[in-house]
Amino acid sequence: MSKPKIDISGENFGTMLNCAVRYAIGRESYMPGFVISYITPLLPYLSKRTLYVFDQDVTDQRYTGGYGDPSIDEPSWMRFLDAVHAEQDRRGYERYMDFREEQHDI
Repeated sequence: MSKPKIDISGENFGTMLNCAVRYAIGRESYMPGFVISYITPLLPYLSKRTLYVFDQDVTDQRYTGGYGDPSIDEPSWMRFLDAVHAEQDRRGYERYMDFREEQHDI
């Protein structure tokens, strides 16, 4: 039996990573650090859609339950989001637009 090959730029792999972020975000355990440290070096190889969903999920989490421990987990998720934004900017991709931010400016 041959070893399976995984296309890390493919949508299936990206979807699995999106699931990992959704599972880990908000947890106060080792899982957020594990997920963030696994995914961050892969950001340059992931699809536009995968990056966008990371951006959307991490941004929206502030309104749907928080990031976990404010002194441990939240800074880690904000660094991850900064890394996602940097990769989106490097490629000239559009970022997720948080409509709630616009409402605060009114």
